[in-house]
Amino acid sequence: MSDGRPGEARRGTPPRVGLLVNPVAGIGGGVGLKGSDGPEIVRRALALGAVPHAGDRAGVALTRMLERWPSHRERPRMLAGSGSMGELVARGVGLEPVVVGRLFPAGDSAEDSTAEDTRRIVAEMAAAGLDLLLVAGGDGTARDICATIGTTTPILGIPAGVKMHSAVYATSPLAAGGLAAAFLAAAPTRRRTALAEVLDLDEDAYRRGEIAPRLFGELLVPAEDRRLQARKEPSPASEGSAAAKVAEGIARQLAPGCRCVLGPGSTVRAVAARLGVPKTLVGVDVVDVAAGTATIVARLIGRDVGAAELERLVGDVPAVLVITPIGGQAFILGRGNQQVSPTVIRSVLATAGRDGILVAATPAKLASFQGRPLLVDSGDAELDVELSGYLAVVTGPDERTMYRVEPA
Repeated sequence: MSDGRPGEARRGTPPRVGLLVNPVAGIGGGVGLKGSDGPEIVRRALALGAVPHAGDRAGVALTRMLERWPSHRERPRMLAGSGSMGELVARGVGLEPVVVGRLFPAGDSAEDSTAEDTRRIVAEMAAAGLDLLLVAGGDGTARDICATIGTTTPILGIPAGVKMHSAVYATSPLAAGGLAAAFLAAAPTRRRTALAEVLDLDEDAYRRGEIAPRLFGELLVPAEDRRLQARKEPSPASEGSAAAKVAEGIARQLAPGCRCVLGPGSTVRAVAARLGVPKTLVGVDVVDVAAGTATIVARLIGRDVGAAELERLVGDVPAVLVITPIGGQAFILGRGNQQVSPTVIRSVLATAGRDGILVAATPAKLASFQGRPLLVDSGDAELDVELSGYLAVVTGPDERTMYRVEPA
């Protein structure tokens, strides 16, 4: 048995993997609350009809890990948080975990778990000795783990939050499962690790449109660049002029009579300014476009909407979606814009095709990705595959670049 230090398991001993699920991670995203920190936000999200999805995303990751596990090897031995904090997910994919932490009552609900539960369970798992800790959550969850175990145990994040600035998360649940299998199946002496940053925002300030990530520390992760997301990089203030040119290019793509969904981000805010409507920096807004005497005229019909309201506004009307890649990470869907649900995306595709997805990016931002594809993690794997290929990226008044898109 391992003595608790990474990579010290005896040859032939099945690896020990922990699973910790923050069941409320990302619960506020789809309903427009932009996070899930604190019990009051969780209660508001549930009251608005939010459905917890962190457990489902953890299940996708575990299923992929088992699919990729070598058939001649004994499966990893799993420790899992009790109830919805890991146990239920592990049992759902056919594993028999050792349950760690306080036992929740039968039928526990999402709001039963707390940050203190996360810290206590993670500390107990690390003390028992793990080869890898799988964590389904967001930046707040990563903060709790960083403060509890530091760099003593390798971890791998399964993305389930809203903001997702930290570089400790895989690009998607499928990527997390594949990377976990590769890392754990390797001989202990061949498992390479690296330090990755834990970043988070003040959610109250974020809801006010103030974006100021703070570094909280580092965690030890599998050293694999392709399947781990990069840290988020903010757009520099000097990009304002270039963003205005991109906004002009987007405006020229809008036909009178269309309904336009404006995603989060400073580049899209420039589009709203060009249309003459207010824009929530980190929210999703909806405008109707009409023809004016000399230019287009836009009318705001939905401000800072959640997924349900957005689905109602889009419906079967001709609609377009304006989104911008996240700096550093290259995500266009699935990070910070969970209000744009698979239902909304399919509505846009049904009425306008792929031309209805308008990606706005300055030339400098696009160049910063160095040819890496734009990423989608909509929560619908089939839709992510459907979106793969090439999309036109508007980079100026009369400039468009065809750029590759892939599932995360």
